[in-house]
Amino acid sequence: MSFNSYVRPRTLLAVAAALVAAAAVGLVFAGGNAGAVDKAGKAGASHSAAVPAALTATKKCDKNMNPFGCPTGNGDFKVPAPPQEPTLVPTIGTKTTQRLYGANPFQEAVSITQHIWPAAVPLNNPNENDNDPDRPWALTLLTPDDPLTDITAVPLIHFPNDAPILYVTKSGIPQVTLNEIKRLGDTGISRYNNVDAFLVGAAANPAVESQLKAIGLITKTVTASNVPDLANKVDQLYGSIENPDTGVAAMGDGQQNVMVGSMDGKDYQYLLPATHWVAHMASGLLWVHRNSVPSGTISALKRRNGNARIYLFGGPSQISGAVAKQLSQYGTVLRVTNNDIVAFNANPVDNPVDTAIAFAKMWDGAGEVGWKITGPGHGFTLVNINDWQAAVASAPLSHLGFHAPLLFTNGPTTLPSAVDGYFSSVAPTYLTTPADGPYNMTYVIGSWSQISWPEQAHVDYISEMGNRRIWKQNTGSTYGSSAPIP
Repeated sequence: MSFNSYVRPRTLLAVAAALVAAAAVGLVFAGGNAGAVDKAGKAGASHSAAVPAALTATKKCDKNMNPFGCPTGNGDFKVPAPPQEPTLVPTIGTKTTQRLYGANPFQEAVSITQHIWPAAVPLNNPNENDNDPDRPWALTLLTPDDPLTDITAVPLIHFPNDAPILYVTKSGIPQVTLNEIKRLGDTGISRYNNVDAFLVGAAANPAVESQLKAIGLITKTVTASNVPDLANKVDQLYGSIENPDTGVAAMGDGQQNVMVGSMDGKDYQYLLPATHWVAHMASGLLWVHRNSVPSGTISALKRRNGNARIYLFGGPSQISGAVAKQLSQYGTVLRVTNNDIVAFNANPVDNPVDTAIAFAKMWDGAGEVGWKITGPGHGFTLVNINDWQAAVASAPLSHLGFHAPLLFTNGPTTLPSAVDGYFSSVAPTYLTTPADGPYNMTYVIGSWSQISWPEQAHVDYISEMGNRRIWKQNTGSTYGSSAPIP
């Protein structure tokens, strides 16, 4: 399966904005434990709480930006957390974007769970155990230092687990994460021994287990000697909970979908968009090498008795034709790629940015897989491609709320041209009144050094409602632009 991800960008006005002062960042997660976060070592190395010097250098007041003079100070007022939940953190939003801020993976994950689960209804409320939008039923705990392990764990998020991701360390639980575990007050999975937390990979360590036990959580560890075997164990565990009749995760129509990525080099970046899908719909998630199929993956596919619908993320450079042919023994194989045999005379070069757009656009009716977003009225999640921890932790945004597909930027200041064009192509336009909607919303994940304020403001600008009657309006869509489901 292939899709042409090229769209013609809108003619844009230059958009610029003064960056929020670095001191304002201190407003976010003021209650966090920096010492505990520092113990994560490399986990937070790519996440800087400070804004890059190039972006924060003091500049002369630009009269084009501030014709009446530059504002001064460090925020004229602060937004307090609700008295009932003093650990809730304010975030920065615009008309069509919402920043979920984090200076490191621990904060990013907490910012996401705080946005989705208010946890405002008492646990003894008669309806609370069935009220999934209020508090989760469980948690999935990971360490933010291994992309393959963390991607592998994402299927555990989906129902009936309702178990969002939070990050811990190999030596315990940082205060910012522990506070959020307490705030969320999960209900436990009634269908699975009232388990409160899955501890996957290195998160299954004595320090984490003892801290959780001390506050009353019931845990389930999930470990293996290698990543493909871990994926097989996650697949078995989730399948046994979601579909105990067969032990294989399945859609409502019985379709047994499996997302597959290459575990070589940085090829895992191609599979990151699939994390948001498996959080949204019951599916398997497995690994191959570029030129071979691990035994753990074969075991998981054999459980499907030839009925698997297997989606390969990336082109032949990520997953070879020989591997695709081998996998076809276990079901139907399709590729998620930016290739298109009609649009391209020669195979285009695949990359993670374009693959994410292709997946956001695609729709495979037979497997009921794909977001099929080619028009307005939808949500998106925007993450820096180098911030895989945020990509994994933000998967619950596709599980509840806007059910948003994942898109990537590759730098803190400018959108890739393909992403800019895609946002412009699905921007809403109206013929009668903008009150008719629909509107788009984009979650922007991470710190100002991952995705800057001007870049967020640019996404807001190109996502806003436009007037289709204006003669020069040549991009944007109406609600019917997304093809209906057959």
